[in-house]
Amino acid sequence: MTRSSWSIWPPAALALSVGLLAGWRPLLAGVAALVALAGWALWDPARLNHALFAVLFLVPVTVRLGGWDKPVWMVLLTATAIALYGRLQRLRPDEPLGSAGAAAFALPVAGVLAAPAHWSGPKDLVFALAPFGCYAVVTWHVVAEARRDPAAFVRLARFFAWLGVPLALLAVHQRVTGTWPVLDELATSNAFTSSAGAGRSVATTGHPIVYGAYCLMSMGVALALRGRAWPVPFAAGVVGLLLSGSRSAWIGVGCAGVVWYLTRRPRLTRQGVAAIAATAAGAVALALAGPAPVRGAVDMVRARMSDVGGSSSATARYRRYEVAWDALTDGVDRVLFGLGPEAHVRFFQEVGIDDHLAQTFDNSFLTLWYDLGLVTLLPFLALLVILVVRTRSLAARLLVVGMTAQIFFFDFYLWPCAAAVLILAAGLAAADRDVDAGHRPATPLAVGAGSPAEAGKDHT
Repeated sequence: MTRSSWSIWPPAALALSVGLLAGWRPLLAGVAALVALAGWALWDPARLNHALFAVLFLVPVTVRLGGWDKPVWMVLLTATAIALYGRLQRLRPDEPLGSAGAAAFALPVAGVLAAPAHWSGPKDLVFALAPFGCYAVVTWHVVAEARRDPAAFVRLARFFAWLGVPLALLAVHQRVTGTWPVLDELATSNAFTSSAGAGRSVATTGHPIVYGAYCLMSMGVALALRGRAWPVPFAAGVVGLLLSGSRSAWIGVGCAGVVWYLTRRPRLTRQGVAAIAATAAGAVALALAGPAPVRGAVDMVRARMSDVGGSSSATARYRRYEVAWDALTDGVDRVLFGLGPEAHVRFFQEVGIDDHLAQTFDNSFLTLWYDLGLVTLLPFLALLVILVVRTRSLAARLLVVGMTAQIFFFDFYLWPCAAAVLILAAGLAAADRDVDAGHRPATPLAVGAGSPAEAGKDHT
């Protein structure tokens, strides 16, 4: 037997082993894949960035990992450890440790300054600021890596956009079967199972809103960075976005689309109009005469679009916003410093709102204001504005504007996948010299009806 024929046996054996393991113990296969990824990444700092975003984007925080009741902390601490290890690998005596990404530390620092005004103990302070600290460390590392090798970071972004293709296939499988394999079996709560998802897909994220955030990312990166066959990951993002049923992500994509249009000013061509018409005709045909799963998905989307302002989730948000606003406006000190770290957690534990929906304000900006006041909210808003105004990267702008609109409708702090979209945007902004290679630079948007600030407000 020749050497070339022998060379095919190791990959074949490996593929067979992975297939058997995935069919026998899917969770074990996932753990083995993560261990293999970590081992592969430790050899090279550039590879480490792929492992970092794989942990943030792909590891669900809705399933029990190793018996932990709060797997989100395992994900956050793992990502932080990877980022710190990456910084150690890059440590050089003649190079400064600081970078533009260190600006992310302004958020936890501001939280520490606001906390003493309504002190509730060190435990609340740690749990309130730990996510911000972890994200700051990761952002610091990511921005430094993006500035060191912009082209490599662009390739990383495109890789995770393309990863949306198999995730969309998994989302289709979840829609067809009506279950979330593995996620249902190991869910930390019934609220994170397919029985509570009402036919919505989640891929690996464990929550349809968070999967919608991933699709927003893959669509934004594919549309702005292009590359070979870019319509494939873009289309996969569209499919996943629809199957997620996430109205907040739909709004985010719409706002990002406005920014893209105002920046690019695309011209309609005969080929473009024909492609749009053919796509629309195909979609209508599938909706009317497609198989049962397709019609079921269309019914789900139609139900999510009907009576948006008067739906139970919308009215629940109205009640929560009123409660939070009444508490905040009860004194100047509350406006400036909030009600204290983890104040919203204590409110829902001690008082709550009896509507059997998620016990959270479902507004990232309002929750941050409620807990830590304007002293902390304003630096967060400033970071988002700077990312949009100062960057030349269209991809970064699309992600920041889209996520700013989406997180107006849910609290993202303990959802690493959603936070990773903003962190990826920060990296793309840092790599803006090469991030839009092959396209004309994005020009600053004029303040007005089409500005990011106005786009983020359009949530009707």
